[in-house]
Amino acid sequence: MNIRPKTKRNHFLITLTSLTLFISLISFNTNRSAGLIEDVLEQTNKFRAANGLPELEMLQDLNAIAQKHSENMASGTVSFGHNGFAKRAALARKKIEGSNGFAENVAYGPTSASQLITMWKDSPPHRRNMLGKYEYVGIGIAKDRRGTMYYTMVFAD
Repeated sequence: MNIRPKTKRNHFLITLTSLTLFISLISFNTNRSAGLIEDVLEQTNKFRAANGLPELEMLQDLNAIAQKHSENMASGTVSFGHNGFAKRAALARKKIEGSNGFAENVAYGPTSASQLITMWKDSPPHRRNMLGKYEYVGIGIAKDRRGTMYYTMVFAD
C-alpha cells in the first residue's frame, strides 16, 4: 500500500489553502483598517459638528505618527499609554509648519468606530481632545497577536 502520493497531494492542498487564506486575511485586515479609520474620522467630525466645531482634516503625516504608536503598543514595544508623547509631538511640529498644539487619545479593545468614539466621548480628557481647537488629525490602528485592536488619534493645530 503506497500512501506517499496522497500525503504529498494533501500537504500541497493544505499549503495552498493556507496561503490563499493568509493572503485573503491580510487584504481583509488592510481594507478593514482603512474603512475603520474613515469611520473614526467621520464620527469624530460629526461629534465636533454637533458641538459647533469645524471638521478635522486628516493628514497622512499624522496618520503615520499615530499608526507607528498603535503598532508599537500592539507589538508590546511600548506599553499601552502615552509613552513617547513628547517625541510624537515634536515630530508633528516638524511636519506641520507653525503647529504648536498637539494632543493624543489612545485606546484598546473596541472593535468598531462607534464603540471607540463613545468610549472617548465618555472620558473627560479624551472628550476635551476631540473638541479641542485643532485643525488636523491622524489616526492609527493596529491589532495584536490575540486580535485586540489598539488605537491612536493625534490632533494638531
